Amino acid sequence: MSLLARQNAFRSEIASADQDGRAPSSTGMEIYRNAYRGRLLGALETSFERTRRWVGAEAFTTAACHYILTRPPCSWSLDLYGSDFPELLGDLFADDPEVAELAWLEWHMQSAFAALDAPQLDAAELAAGDHAPGYWDDLRFDLAAGFAALPIVTNVCALWNALSEGDEEFSVTRTAGNNLIVWRQGLSPRFRSVDGAECLALESFAHGGTLGDLAQEHGADRLGAWLARWLGEGLLARMAPN
Repeated sequence: MSLLARQNAFRSEIASADQDGRAPSSTGMEIYRNAYRGRLLGALETSFERTRRWVGAEAFTTAACHYILTRPPCSWSLDLYGSDFPELLGDLFADDPEVAELAWLEWHMQSAFAALDAPQLDAAELAAGDHAPGYWDDLRFDLAAGFAALPIVTNVCALWNALSEGDEEFSVTRTAGNNLIVWRQGLSPRFRSVDGAECLALESFAHGGTLGDLAQEHGADRLGAWLARWLGEGLLARMAPN
């Protein structure tokens, strides 16, 4: 048997589900397989600590074990393991959408912390831009390190804060038309909820939209208020004129 075939067989046995009906080939393999699963469970418990507290240890472990058996790691680092765990939680806790939203927020807060550095644009730098005709209409912006957005249907931001304060009896309510954004300002991951229009405006920048496009769509006054807030929050990384 070639080395590659041995490696593939070893990986297949390590990651095999109990319901496959295949007993471990040796006592050592059984110990290794249990240790493998325990290590992955520990990684998920660390990455989704608030989610575990919210749903309870037993329910979380059941969901995590399902994830471990169906989605083995595909990266060399456990830091990346769990990226689609919130998606699975969305299916398993379909009647409790705050679970997947909370897990998404936990994952992206960590991802934002580890994201590649990006400069923070300030008002003075923006004001010092070129005043040639068409400059402002054609101006584009890069967004802050770790920026991500998600449509939400619950008050997950308030849930996050409640869990931070040790309140595990929080009352979840439904919302409509809101989005959750995450980014990093300096060394600190941040988040807040935004309405649909503001989220679309930010995502427009992420996809190459211009200041002129947004002014036409949302109006100069509204866009000006957004820009002032975005600059203060460190949401804009740099100007990208044509």
